[in-house]
Formats: sequence, C-alpha cells, structure tokens
Amino acid sequence: METIGGSVQLMFFIYAMAAVISLAMAWIIKLIFLAIQMQKGSDATRQSVKSGPSAKPANATSKRTT
Repeated sequence: METIGGSVQLMFFIYAMAAVISLAMAWIIKLIFLAIQMQKGSDATRQSVKSGPSAKPANATSKRTT
C-alpha cells in the first residue's frame, strides 16, 4: 500500500469480510442444531405412537419403596 489510507481501507474491508463469514457460519451451525433437535422430536413422537398411549414415558421416575 502506498498510503496509510489505503491500508486502513484494506483493514476495514478484511474486517467486514471476516464478520460476514463469521455470522454466516454461526447461522449454519445454528440451523444444524435446530435440524438435530427437530429430528429428535420427530423420533420421540414416532416412538410414542408405536408404543401406544398406555406406555410409560421415558422421563417418568419410578417410586422407590423402602
């Protein structure tokens, strides 16, 4: 760069590009996790439909007798 101004412009351009790429990657990762959560939800729904309404829920605790 011949001038300080050109170097500063290049610095801001690179900073802006890094920010855009970082935000895009964050959105992609967020969408991946959302898809995984939706997949888990649909799997749980399918299992509850297969087992019927009288089946014990997976997160239910059993009572202990002493």
